[in-house]
Amino acid sequence: MKTVLYARSSIKSQEHSIDMQKALALEKVKAKGILFDDLYMDEAVSARKTEIHERPGLIRLVQDIENDLVSTIYVYKRDRFARNVVQSMEIFELLRSKKITVVFTADNEIPIQYSPAGEFFELIIAGFNQREANQIVQRIKETKYTMTKQGKHAQGRVAFGYVVNKDKRYQVDPPQAEIIRKLFDAMIETKCETFSIFIRDIQQHTWFPAKWDYNRIQSLIGNTIYKGIRKIEEFGEYVEIENENLVIIDEITWNKAQERMHSLKQSRLRNTNRAPMMLDGLIFCKKCGNAMFGKEKTDLYTRRYYTCKKHNYICLAPDLLEEIILEECAQFLTEQFQTYFPIVYQLTHGNMIQFYQNSIAESQEAIKLYKQKLYEDTAIWLQSPSSNLQDELFYLLNCIHREELLQKHYPVELGKLQEQFHLMKRLQQSVDLITEVLSYNNRERELFIRDIVHRIELDTPSICIQFRDPFKGKSVIRHVAVS
Repeated sequence: MKTVLYARSSIKSQEHSIDMQKALALEKVKAKGILFDDLYMDEAVSARKTEIHERPGLIRLVQDIENDLVSTIYVYKRDRFARNVVQSMEIFELLRSKKITVVFTADNEIPIQYSPAGEFFELIIAGFNQREANQIVQRIKETKYTMTKQGKHAQGRVAFGYVVNKDKRYQVDPPQAEIIRKLFDAMIETKCETFSIFIRDIQQHTWFPAKWDYNRIQSLIGNTIYKGIRKIEEFGEYVEIENENLVIIDEITWNKAQERMHSLKQSRLRNTNRAPMMLDGLIFCKKCGNAMFGKEKTDLYTRRYYTCKKHNYICLAPDLLEEIILEECAQFLTEQFQTYFPIVYQLTHGNMIQFYQNSIAESQEAIKLYKQKLYEDTAIWLQSPSSNLQDELFYLLNCIHREELLQKHYPVELGKLQEQFHLMKRLQQSVDLITEVLSYNNRERELFIRDIVHRIELDTPSICIQFRDPFKGKSVIRHVAVS
Protein backbone atom coordinates (compact mmCIF):
# COMPACT_ATOMS: atom_id res chain seq x y z
CA MET A 1 0.00 0.00 0.00
CA LYS A 2 1.13 3.51 -0.82
CA THR A 3 2.53 6.40 1.20
CA VAL A 4 1.26 9.54 -0.52
CA LEU A 5 1.14 13.33 -0.31
CA TYR A 6 -1.95 15.52 -0.73
CA ALA A 7 -1.53 19.28 -1.25
CA ARG A 8 -4.00 22.04 -2.08
CA SER A 9 -3.87 25.81 -2.46
CA SER A 10 -6.80 28.17 -2.97
CA ILE A 11 -4.88 30.51 -5.29
CA LYS A 12 -1.52 30.19 -7.03
CA SER A 13 0.01 33.01 -4.96
CA GLN A 14 -1.22 31.65 -1.61
CA GLU A 15 1.14 31.82 1.34
CA HIS A 16 0.85 28.08 1.96
CA SER A 17 1.66 27.21 -1.65
CA ILE A 18 1.85 23.78 -3.22
CA ASP A 19 5.67 24.00 -3.34
CA MET A 20 5.85 24.88 0.36
CA GLN A 21 3.58 21.97 1.28
CA LYS A 22 5.63 19.58 -0.86
CA ALA A 23 8.89 20.80 0.68
CA LEU A 24 7.68 20.26 4.26
CA ALA A 25 6.34 16.80 3.43
CA LEU A 26 9.53 15.74 1.63
CA GLU A 27 11.60 16.87 4.61
CA LYS A 28 9.57 14.67 6.99
CA VAL A 29 9.35 11.63 4.71
CA LYS A 30 13.07 11.66 3.88
CA ALA A 31 13.84 11.67 7.61
CA LYS A 32 12.15 8.25 7.74
CA GLY A 33 14.18 6.98 4.79
CA ILE A 34 11.22 6.53 2.45
CA LEU A 35 9.78 8.25 -0.62
CA PHE A 36 6.25 9.09 -1.72
CA ASP A 37 4.56 6.59 -4.00
CA ASP A 38 2.14 9.16 -5.39
CA LEU A 39 1.31 12.87 -5.23
CA TYR A 40 -2.23 14.31 -5.31
CA MET A 41 -2.45 18.03 -6.11
CA ASP A 42 -5.26 20.58 -6.30
CA GLU A 43 -3.79 23.98 -7.19
CA ALA A 44 -5.90 27.15 -7.19
CA VAL A 45 -8.92 25.22 -5.88
CA SER A 46 -11.03 26.60 -3.03
CA ALA A 47 -12.17 24.01 -0.48
CA ARG A 48 -14.89 26.43 0.62
CA LYS A 49 -16.44 26.87 -2.82
CA THR A 50 -16.05 23.36 -4.29
CA GLU A 51 -17.39 19.93 -3.42
CA ILE A 52 -15.10 16.94 -2.97
CA HIS A 53 -16.06 15.51 -6.37
CA GLU A 54 -15.08 18.82 -8.02
CA ARG A 55 -11.41 18.56 -6.99
CA PRO A 56 -9.49 16.21 -9.35
CA GLY A 57 -6.62 15.52 -6.95
CA LEU A 58 -8.83 14.82 -3.95
CA ILE A 59 -11.33 12.65 -5.83
CA ARG A 60 -8.46 10.52 -7.15
CA LEU A 61 -7.12 10.18 -3.61
CA VAL A 62 -10.57 9.21 -2.28
CA GLN A 63 -10.93 6.56 -4.99
CA ASP A 64 -7.50 5.08 -4.19
CA ILE A 65 -8.34 5.01 -0.47
CA GLU A 66 -11.65 3.25 -1.18
CA ASN A 67 -9.78 0.73 -3.33
CA ASP A 68 -7.37 0.00 -0.43
CA LEU A 69 -4.33 1.38 -2.29
CA VAL A 70 -3.27 3.93 0.34
CA SER A 71 -1.97 3.36 3.87
CA THR A 72 -0.37 6.71 4.85
CA ILE A 73 -1.14 10.30 3.84
CA TYR A 74 1.10 13.31 4.40
CA VAL A 75 -0.79 16.61 4.36
CA TYR A 76 -0.01 20.12 5.65
CA LYS A 77 -3.18 20.67 7.72
CA ARG A 78 -6.76 19.42 8.03
CA ASP A 79 -8.05 22.45 6.16
CA ARG A 80 -6.22 21.26 3.03
CA PHE A 81 -8.82 18.45 2.85
CA ALA A 82 -11.88 20.58 3.58
CA ARG A 83 -13.05 23.96 4.81
CA ASN A 84 -16.55 23.06 5.97
CA VAL A 85 -17.94 20.71 8.59
CA VAL A 86 -19.86 18.33 6.31
CA GLN A 87 -16.93 17.63 3.97
CA SER A 88 -14.46 17.43 6.87
CA MET A 89 -16.47 14.75 8.66
CA GLU A 90 -17.09 12.87 5.41
CA ILE A 91 -13.33 12.62 4.84
CA PHE A 92 -12.72 11.75 8.51
CA GLU A 93 -15.20 8.85 8.29
CA LEU A 94 -13.44 7.54 5.17
CA LEU A 95 -9.99 7.78 6.77
CA ARG A 96 -11.26 6.08 9.95
CA SER A 97 -13.04 3.27 8.06
CA LYS A 98 -9.84 2.44 6.15
CA LYS A 99 -7.57 3.03 9.17
CA ILE A 100 -5.41 5.49 7.22
CA THR A 101 -2.37 6.94 8.98
CA VAL A 102 -2.41 10.71 8.55
CA VAL A 103 0.81 12.70 9.11
CA PHE A 104 0.40 16.48 9.38
CA THR A 105 3.50 18.41 8.30
CA ALA A 106 2.51 21.63 10.11
CA ASP A 107 4.12 21.73 13.55
CA ASN A 108 1.03 22.98 15.39
CA GLU A 109 -1.49 20.50 13.95
CA ILE A 110 -2.80 17.92 16.44
CA PRO A 111 -2.81 14.26 15.23
CA ILE A 112 -6.03 12.51 14.22
CA GLN A 113 -7.50 10.02 16.72
CA TYR A 114 -9.94 7.36 15.55
CA SER A 115 -12.05 7.21 18.72
CA PRO A 116 -15.38 8.65 19.90
CA ALA A 117 -13.52 11.47 21.60
CA GLY A 118 -11.41 11.94 18.48
CA GLU A 119 -14.52 12.21 16.32
CA PHE A 120 -15.92 14.90 18.62
CA PHE A 121 -12.59 16.71 18.48
CA GLU A 122 -12.59 16.58 14.65
CA LEU A 123 -16.08 18.05 14.64
CA ILE A 124 -14.92 20.98 16.76
CA ILE A 125 -11.86 21.62 14.58
CA ALA A 126 -13.98 21.42 11.42
CA GLY A 127 -16.28 24.06 12.88
CA PHE A 128 -13.32 26.35 13.60
CA ASN A 129 -11.92 25.83 10.08
CA GLN A 130 -15.28 26.67 8.52
CA ARG A 131 -15.61 29.78 10.69
CA GLU A 132 -12.06 30.85 9.82
CA ALA A 133 -12.79 30.42 6.10
CA ASN A 134 -15.91 32.56 6.40
CA GLN A 135 -13.99 35.22 8.32
CA ILE A 136 -11.28 35.31 5.64
CA VAL A 137 -13.91 35.81 2.95
CA GLN A 138 -15.55 38.56 4.99
CA ARG A 139 -12.22 40.34 5.52
CA ILE A 140 -11.51 40.18 1.79
CA LYS A 141 -14.96 41.63 1.02
CA GLU A 142 -14.45 44.42 3.56
CA THR A 143 -11.02 45.22 2.10
CA LYS A 144 -12.40 45.31 -1.44
CA TYR A 145 -15.25 47.56 -0.33
CA THR A 146 -12.89 49.98 1.44
CA MET A 147 -10.52 50.13 -1.55
CA THR A 148 -13.42 50.71 -3.95
CA LYS A 149 -14.78 53.48 -1.74
CA GLN A 150 -11.33 55.12 -1.82
CA GLY A 151 -11.30 54.96 -5.62
CA LYS A 152 -8.73 52.15 -5.71
CA HIS A 153 -8.57 48.95 -7.75
CA ALA A 154 -9.20 45.86 -5.58
CA GLN A 155 -8.85 42.94 -7.99
CA GLY A 156 -9.77 41.66 -11.44
CA ARG A 157 -9.49 43.32 -14.83
CA VAL A 158 -9.30 47.12 -14.99
CA ALA A 159 -12.26 48.51 -16.90
CA PHE A 160 -11.52 49.76 -20.42
CA GLY A 161 -11.09 53.53 -20.34
CA TYR A 162 -9.01 53.58 -17.16
CA VAL A 163 -5.53 52.86 -15.81
CA VAL A 164 -4.39 52.16 -12.26
CA ASN A 165 -1.49 54.18 -10.85
CA LYS A 166 1.16 52.99 -8.42
CA ASP A 167 -1.19 53.74 -5.49
CA LYS A 168 -3.80 51.46 -7.09
CA ARG A 169 -6.10 54.41 -7.77
CA TYR A 170 -8.26 54.51 -10.89
CA GLN A 171 -7.49 57.23 -13.44
CA VAL A 172 -9.17 58.00 -16.75
CA ASP A 173 -7.08 56.95 -19.77
CA PRO A 174 -7.72 59.70 -22.39
CA PRO A 175 -7.28 57.61 -25.61
CA GLN A 176 -9.48 54.77 -24.33
CA ALA A 177 -12.01 57.21 -22.87
CA GLU A 178 -12.41 58.79 -26.32
CA ILE A 179 -13.26 55.37 -27.78
CA ILE A 180 -15.90 54.88 -25.08
CA ARG A 181 -17.47 58.26 -25.93
CA LYS A 182 -17.57 57.36 -29.63
CA LEU A 183 -19.21 54.02 -28.77
CA PHE A 184 -21.95 55.71 -26.72
CA ASP A 185 -22.53 58.36 -29.40
CA ALA A 186 -22.78 55.67 -32.07
CA MET A 187 -25.34 53.77 -30.00
CA ILE A 188 -27.52 56.86 -29.53
CA GLU A 189 -27.31 57.99 -33.18
CA THR A 190 -27.62 54.58 -34.90
CA LYS A 191 -30.42 53.94 -37.39
CA CYS A 192 -29.94 50.15 -37.23
CA GLU A 193 -32.96 47.95 -36.52
CA THR A 194 -31.27 45.37 -34.28
CA PHE A 195 -28.30 45.21 -31.94
CA SER A 196 -26.54 42.63 -34.14
CA ILE A 197 -26.74 44.97 -37.15
CA PHE A 198 -25.40 47.79 -34.99
CA ILE A 199 -22.38 45.64 -34.08
CA ARG A 200 -21.63 44.90 -37.74
CA ASP A 201 -22.02 48.60 -38.57
CA ILE A 202 -19.59 50.01 -35.99
CA GLN A 203 -17.04 47.27 -36.74
CA GLN A 204 -16.34 49.17 -39.98
CA HIS A 205 -14.95 52.20 -38.11
CA THR A 206 -11.18 52.55 -37.78
CA TRP A 207 -11.43 53.48 -34.09
CA PHE A 208 -13.30 50.29 -33.21
CA PRO A 209 -11.14 47.61 -31.42
CA ALA A 210 -11.24 44.46 -33.56
CA LYS A 211 -11.43 42.10 -30.57
CA TRP A 212 -14.75 43.51 -29.28
CA ASP A 213 -17.74 41.24 -29.86
CA TYR A 214 -21.48 41.33 -29.16
CA ASN A 215 -21.18 40.53 -25.43
CA ARG A 216 -18.24 42.89 -24.84
CA ILE A 217 -20.04 45.86 -26.37
CA GLN A 218 -23.22 45.11 -24.42
CA SER A 219 -21.16 44.93 -21.20
CA LEU A 220 -19.33 48.19 -21.93
CA ILE A 221 -22.46 50.19 -22.68
CA GLY A 222 -24.15 48.85 -19.56
CA ASN A 223 -21.20 49.51 -17.23
CA THR A 224 -22.12 52.20 -14.67
CA ILE A 225 -18.46 53.02 -14.04
CA TYR A 226 -18.52 55.31 -17.09
CA LYS A 227 -20.98 57.63 -15.33
CA GLY A 228 -18.84 57.52 -12.17
CA ILE A 229 -20.57 54.71 -10.24
CA ARG A 230 -18.80 51.53 -9.19
CA LYS A 231 -20.74 48.58 -7.83
CA ILE A 232 -19.38 46.40 -5.03
CA GLU A 233 -20.82 43.61 -2.92
CA GLU A 234 -21.10 44.42 0.78
CA PHE A 235 -22.53 41.90 3.26
CA GLY A 236 -24.41 39.98 0.56
CA GLU A 237 -25.85 43.02 -1.24
CA TYR A 238 -24.55 45.20 -4.07
CA VAL A 239 -24.05 48.86 -3.25
CA GLU A 240 -23.16 51.76 -5.53
CA ILE A 241 -20.21 54.04 -4.81
CA GLU A 242 -20.02 57.36 -6.65
CA ASN A 243 -16.69 58.81 -7.77
CA GLU A 244 -16.68 61.99 -9.86
CA ASN A 245 -13.10 61.37 -10.98
CA LEU A 246 -14.24 58.34 -12.98
CA VAL A 247 -16.90 60.07 -15.10
CA ILE A 248 -16.41 59.58 -18.84
CA ILE A 249 -20.07 59.70 -19.92
CA ASP A 250 -22.57 62.13 -18.42
CA GLU A 251 -25.70 60.59 -16.92
CA ILE A 252 -28.08 61.87 -19.64
CA THR A 253 -25.95 60.35 -22.41
CA TRP A 254 -25.57 57.11 -20.45
CA ASN A 255 -29.36 56.78 -19.96
CA LYS A 256 -30.06 57.50 -23.65
CA ALA A 257 -27.61 54.76 -24.64
CA GLN A 258 -29.30 52.27 -22.31
CA GLU A 259 -32.74 52.99 -23.76
CA ARG A 260 -31.48 52.70 -27.34
CA MET A 261 -29.62 49.44 -26.66
CA HIS A 262 -32.70 48.00 -24.96
CA SER A 263 -34.89 48.90 -27.94
CA LEU A 264 -32.44 47.29 -30.39
CA LYS A 265 -32.30 44.07 -28.35
CA GLN A 266 -36.10 44.00 -28.10
CA SER A 267 -36.35 44.30 -31.89
CA ARG A 268 -34.06 41.32 -32.24
CA LEU A 269 -36.23 39.28 -29.89
CA ARG A 270 -39.43 40.21 -31.73
CA ASN A 271 -37.99 39.05 -35.06
CA THR A 272 -37.19 35.52 -33.88
CA ASN A 273 -39.49 32.55 -34.26
CA ARG A 274 -37.74 30.42 -31.67
CA ALA A 275 -39.93 28.76 -29.08
CA PRO A 276 -38.77 27.45 -25.66
CA MET A 277 -39.16 23.67 -25.50
CA MET A 278 -38.59 20.82 -23.08
CA LEU A 279 -35.30 19.54 -24.55
CA ASP A 280 -33.56 22.90 -25.06
CA GLY A 281 -29.87 22.59 -24.18
CA LEU A 282 -29.97 18.78 -24.33
CA ILE A 283 -30.50 18.10 -28.03
CA PHE A 284 -27.79 18.46 -30.69
CA CYS A 285 -27.45 17.84 -34.42
CA LYS A 286 -25.56 14.61 -35.09
CA LYS A 287 -24.08 15.94 -38.34
CA CYS A 288 -22.54 19.23 -37.16
CA GLY A 289 -22.69 18.98 -33.35
CA ASN A 290 -24.50 22.31 -32.99
CA ALA A 291 -27.33 22.72 -30.50
CA MET A 292 -30.82 22.26 -31.94
CA PHE A 293 -33.65 24.52 -30.83
CA GLY A 294 -37.39 24.75 -30.90
CA LYS A 295 -39.07 26.77 -33.66
CA GLU A 296 -42.64 27.80 -34.19
CA LYS A 297 -44.24 28.38 -37.59
CA THR A 298 -47.71 29.76 -38.11
CA ASP A 299 -49.64 29.69 -41.41
CA LEU A 300 -53.02 27.97 -41.43
CA TYR A 301 -52.17 26.61 -38.01
CA THR A 302 -49.26 26.72 -35.59
CA ARG A 303 -46.59 24.02 -35.84
CA ARG A 304 -43.69 23.49 -33.46
CA TYR A 305 -40.57 21.42 -34.11
CA TYR A 306 -36.89 20.95 -33.16
CA THR A 307 -34.42 21.86 -35.91
CA CYS A 308 -30.77 22.62 -36.66
CA LYS A 309 -29.82 26.05 -37.99
CA LYS A 310 -27.24 24.56 -40.37
CA HIS A 311 -29.16 21.40 -41.35
CA ASN A 312 -32.73 22.67 -41.29
CA TYR A 313 -34.00 19.55 -43.06
CA ILE A 314 -33.39 17.69 -39.78
CA CYS A 315 -36.49 18.44 -37.77
CA LEU A 316 -38.85 16.53 -35.55
CA ALA A 317 -42.16 17.35 -33.88
CA PRO A 318 -41.77 17.79 -30.09
CA ASP A 319 -44.68 15.50 -29.15
CA LEU A 320 -43.14 12.48 -30.90
CA LEU A 321 -39.54 13.16 -29.83
CA GLU A 322 -40.31 14.00 -26.19
CA GLU A 323 -42.51 10.90 -25.83
CA ILE A 324 -39.73 8.67 -27.17
CA ILE A 325 -37.13 10.25 -24.85
CA LEU A 326 -39.46 9.96 -21.85
CA GLU A 327 -40.12 6.25 -22.45
CA GLU A 328 -36.41 5.54 -22.96
CA CYS A 329 -35.59 7.38 -19.71
CA ALA A 330 -38.16 5.33 -17.81
CA GLN A 331 -36.87 2.09 -19.33
CA PHE A 332 -33.24 3.01 -18.55
CA LEU A 333 -34.03 3.90 -14.94
CA THR A 334 -36.03 0.67 -14.49
CA GLU A 335 -33.08 -1.38 -15.77
CA GLN A 336 -30.69 0.49 -13.49
CA PHE A 337 -32.88 -0.16 -10.45
CA GLN A 338 -33.24 -3.84 -11.23
CA THR A 339 -29.52 -4.29 -11.92
CA TYR A 340 -28.20 -2.30 -8.98
CA PHE A 341 -30.95 -2.96 -6.45
CA PRO A 342 -28.54 -4.12 -3.68
CA ILE A 343 -26.49 -0.92 -4.12
CA VAL A 344 -29.63 1.24 -4.09
CA TYR A 345 -30.85 -0.49 -0.93
CA GLN A 346 -27.46 -0.04 0.70
CA LEU A 347 -27.47 3.68 -0.16
CA THR A 348 -30.95 4.19 1.30
CA HIS A 349 -30.83 1.80 4.26
CA GLY A 350 -27.12 1.18 4.78
CA ASN A 351 -26.75 3.82 7.48
CA MET A 352 -29.54 2.29 9.59
CA ILE A 353 -28.17 -1.22 9.17
CA GLN A 354 -24.72 -0.02 10.19
CA PHE A 355 -26.25 1.91 13.10
CA TYR A 356 -27.95 -1.15 14.56
CA GLN A 357 -24.89 -3.34 14.02
CA ASN A 358 -22.64 -0.79 15.71
CA SER A 359 -25.21 -0.24 18.47
CA ILE A 360 -25.30 -3.95 19.32
CA ALA A 361 -21.51 -4.03 19.66
CA GLU A 362 -21.41 -0.74 21.62
CA SER A 363 -24.18 -1.92 23.94
CA GLN A 364 -22.31 -5.16 24.69
CA GLU A 365 -19.20 -3.16 25.51
CA ALA A 366 -21.22 -0.78 27.71
CA ILE A 367 -22.65 -3.70 29.70
CA LYS A 368 -19.13 -4.94 30.40
CA LEU A 369 -18.02 -1.50 31.60
CA TYR A 370 -21.12 -0.96 33.76
CA LYS A 371 -20.74 -4.41 35.37
CA GLN A 372 -17.05 -3.85 36.03
CA LYS A 373 -17.87 -0.50 37.66
CA LEU A 374 -20.74 -2.13 39.61
CA TYR A 375 -18.41 -4.83 40.98
CA GLU A 376 -15.78 -2.29 42.03
CA ASP A 377 -18.26 0.10 43.68
CA THR A 378 -20.06 -2.77 45.44
CA ALA A 379 -16.77 -3.87 47.04
CA ILE A 380 -16.19 -0.31 48.25
CA TRP A 381 -19.77 0.01 49.55
CA LEU A 382 -19.46 -3.24 51.52
CA GLN A 383 -16.42 -1.84 53.30
CA SER A 384 -17.80 1.69 53.78
CA PRO A 385 -21.56 2.07 53.10
CA SER A 386 -22.83 5.51 52.10
CA SER A 387 -26.06 6.86 50.57
CA ASN A 388 -24.24 8.47 47.63
CA LEU A 389 -22.49 5.24 46.75
CA GLN A 390 -25.74 3.32 47.14
CA ASP A 391 -27.43 5.68 44.64
CA GLU A 392 -24.54 5.07 42.25
CA LEU A 393 -25.07 1.29 42.51
CA PHE A 394 -28.78 1.65 41.69
CA TYR A 395 -27.88 3.89 38.75
CA LEU A 396 -25.43 1.27 37.41
CA LEU A 397 -28.05 -1.47 37.76
CA ASN A 398 -30.53 0.63 35.79
CA CYS A 399 -27.93 1.27 33.09
CA ILE A 400 -27.24 -2.47 32.79
CA HIS A 401 -30.97 -3.21 32.61
CA ARG A 402 -31.44 -0.56 29.92
CA GLU A 403 -28.58 -1.92 27.80
CA GLU A 404 -29.93 -5.47 28.15
CA LEU A 405 -33.30 -4.26 26.84
CA LEU A 406 -31.53 -2.59 23.92
CA GLN A 407 -29.69 -5.86 23.26
CA LYS A 408 -33.11 -7.39 22.64
CA HIS A 409 -34.46 -4.39 20.69
CA TYR A 410 -31.61 -3.82 18.19
CA PRO A 411 -31.66 -7.36 16.67
CA VAL A 412 -35.43 -7.06 16.19
CA GLU A 413 -35.03 -3.78 14.26
CA LEU A 414 -32.14 -5.22 12.28
CA GLY A 415 -34.29 -8.21 11.42
CA LYS A 416 -37.05 -5.91 10.16
CA LEU A 417 -34.61 -4.23 7.80
CA GLN A 418 -33.45 -7.62 6.52
CA GLU A 419 -37.06 -8.72 5.99
CA GLN A 420 -37.72 -5.46 4.15
CA PHE A 421 -34.73 -6.15 1.90
CA HIS A 422 -36.04 -9.60 0.92
CA LEU A 423 -39.53 -8.20 0.29
CA MET A 424 -38.20 -5.41 -1.94
CA LYS A 425 -35.94 -7.94 -3.66
CA ARG A 426 -39.01 -9.95 -4.65
CA LEU A 427 -40.78 -6.82 -5.89
CA GLN A 428 -37.91 -5.30 -7.87
CA GLN A 429 -38.59 -7.26 -11.05
CA SER A 430 -42.13 -5.89 -11.19
CA VAL A 431 -41.02 -2.23 -11.13
CA ASP A 432 -42.20 -0.42 -14.27
CA LEU A 433 -41.80 3.35 -14.44
CA ILE A 434 -43.08 3.85 -17.99
CA THR A 435 -46.75 3.97 -17.00
CA GLU A 436 -45.91 6.27 -14.10
CA VAL A 437 -43.87 8.86 -16.04
CA LEU A 438 -46.33 9.04 -18.92
CA SER A 439 -48.83 10.42 -16.44
CA TYR A 440 -46.49 13.33 -15.51
CA ASN A 441 -47.30 16.90 -16.52
CA ASN A 442 -44.91 18.77 -18.82
CA ARG A 443 -42.85 20.31 -15.99
CA GLU A 444 -42.47 16.95 -14.23
CA ARG A 445 -41.48 15.31 -17.52
CA GLU A 446 -38.81 17.93 -18.18
CA LEU A 447 -37.27 17.59 -14.70
CA PHE A 448 -37.31 13.79 -14.99
CA ILE A 449 -35.53 13.85 -18.37
CA ARG A 450 -32.93 16.41 -17.32
CA ASP A 451 -32.03 14.37 -14.22
CA ILE A 452 -31.18 11.35 -16.36
CA VAL A 453 -30.11 12.53 -19.83
CA HIS A 454 -26.70 14.10 -20.52
CA ARG A 455 -27.03 14.65 -24.29
CA ILE A 456 -29.33 13.79 -27.20
CA GLU A 457 -28.05 13.67 -30.78
CA LEU A 458 -30.61 13.71 -33.60
CA ASP A 459 -29.96 12.44 -37.12
CA THR A 460 -33.34 11.33 -38.42
CA PRO A 461 -34.45 8.62 -38.52
CA SER A 462 -32.27 7.77 -35.50
CA ILE A 463 -31.67 9.25 -32.05
CA CYS A 464 -28.56 8.78 -29.91
CA ILE A 465 -29.23 9.26 -26.17
CA GLN A 466 -26.43 9.58 -23.62
CA PHE A 467 -27.70 8.71 -20.14
CA ARG A 468 -25.99 9.61 -16.89
CA ASP A 469 -25.08 6.35 -15.18
CA PRO A 470 -25.32 6.97 -11.41
CA PHE A 471 -23.36 3.81 -10.57
CA LYS A 472 -20.51 3.59 -13.10
CA GLY A 473 -20.04 7.34 -13.51
CA LYS A 474 -19.87 7.07 -17.31
CA SER A 475 -22.36 7.89 -20.03
CA VAL A 476 -24.54 5.03 -21.25
CA ILE A 477 -25.34 5.48 -24.94
CA ARG A 478 -28.52 4.11 -26.49
CA HIS A 479 -29.55 4.38 -30.17
CA VAL A 480 -33.26 4.59 -30.91
CA ALA A 481 -34.99 4.49 -34.29
CA VAL A 482 -37.77 7.03 -34.86
CA SER A 483 -40.76 5.16 -36.25
